[in-house]
Amino acid sequence: MFRKSAASTVLWTVLVFVGISTVPASANVLKSAKATANCQGFTLTMFAADLTPGRTYVIDYTFTITCNNGSPTTVPGSVTFTATGTTATVTTSGTFSGLSGNCVVTGTAALMVGKDRKIPIIINGGTSVTLTCTAYVCTIPPSGTQISGGPVSWNKFNTVGSTDAVWINAHIGKPSGIPTTETTTVQFTGVTFTLNGQTYPLPDGFLIFDPSAPATPTTSFDSTYLPHGRWVTTLNPNNLFDEIFFDGQAVPVDSNISGGGSATISYTTESTDNSLAFDWQWSAAVYTYWPGNNQAEILPYHNSLHAGTPLNPAVQQSLIQGPRGGGGSNYTGSWSGTGNGACPGAN
Repeated sequence: MFRKSAASTVLWTVLVFVGISTVPASANVLKSAKATANCQGFTLTMFAADLTPGRTYVIDYTFTITCNNGSPTTVPGSVTFTATGTTATVTTSGTFSGLSGNCVVTGTAALMVGKDRKIPIIINGGTSVTLTCTAYVCTIPPSGTQISGGPVSWNKFNTVGSTDAVWINAHIGKPSGIPTTETTTVQFTGVTFTLNGQTYPLPDGFLIFDPSAPATPTTSFDSTYLPHGRWVTTLNPNNLFDEIFFDGQAVPVDSNISGGGSATISYTTESTDNSLAFDWQWSAAVYTYWPGNNQAEILPYHNSLHAGTPLNPAVQQSLIQGPRGGGGSNYTGSWSGTGNGACPGAN
């Protein structure tokens, strides 16, 4: 059985400390940040509890990547957010495209305070991080993951062509074959929802199993990822759940969707772990209000509510009764039949 070596994906974590001399002593400031990176992408997490509630902040960041002693590539970006007393963390994520071989990664970031003031965030102490990047070792084609859904039917709609949206969401069960001491990534690409011969593209999904991640999973939607955006869900492989959200999209109601029928979802899976195996299901529910994927505050795991549940109270209150499969008023709709995927090295 082939398994990638521990060196094939290197995880790095940093803690960032801002000295009290850089800001007034009375101010609430960002005291720490955490960055993780592997050969597929990165996450940068800010702790909102260290910020002033109600205040809007901007963090600018730049990663510089040099592979095989070639020309450096820069990955710049920024995240804007308003700190709240109820939001534990604010996370932005991005992708390193086409990394292969020996790659050196450095990064800088700065918290913008006021019009012209910056608090520098030194990523990894300002030193470089070397990643040994290999190609994905497992690809599961659509034929191995496609399942047929039951009839798409709901008890009522307000009006076809209104702001009603069908929240199509999918999760995997607790996977097997995931290492607990190194980072594993799983991609879901080319995700499509097909109903009555009409295809609706969905975002990509990206799971990061990171042994340094908190016990509680997080998910965020990157609308800048082409062509349809991407969900990035990070979780600790030592604390897995029976439902792990990996993809979803609020599709506007049209005459084809309101007419019902038999639906399928298909996609291709790529993993850095050749021993990955998982079961998966999808479902759908109808809402009259959808503020945006991140604003809907999607639950990435199963606690008292199902993975894929929007936690935004305004969204929950707009649920139309009778989502897919006669699921009553649950926020995801009733699950489809179960599909599965397995890499060649899976037991």
